[in-house]
Amino acid sequence: MPAASSPVEVVVTVDEAHLPQLAQIADKLAAKGLTIGASLAGIGMITGQARADALPALRKVAGVAAVEQGGEAHIAPPDSEVQ
Repeated sequence: MPAASSPVEVVVTVDEAHLPQLAQIADKLAAKGLTIGASLAGIGMITGQARADALPALRKVAGVAAVEQGGEAHIAPPDSEVQ
């Protein structure tokens, strides 16, 4: 896990019942340390960056269903045996 002061990519899923309040939830997340990258109202997600030690506070925001750390995906080269 990155150092507490290092920003990490974050994906927040908003509870279906709270989708109409997505903008307000984004504001609350920003107040707890999330730098908003995008608010995706159509799928109920908010992306951004936050310090790793801020993740527990983000999870406690009303209307948040999940807070996940973003990861990297790698695709094998076309000539690789693994596809």
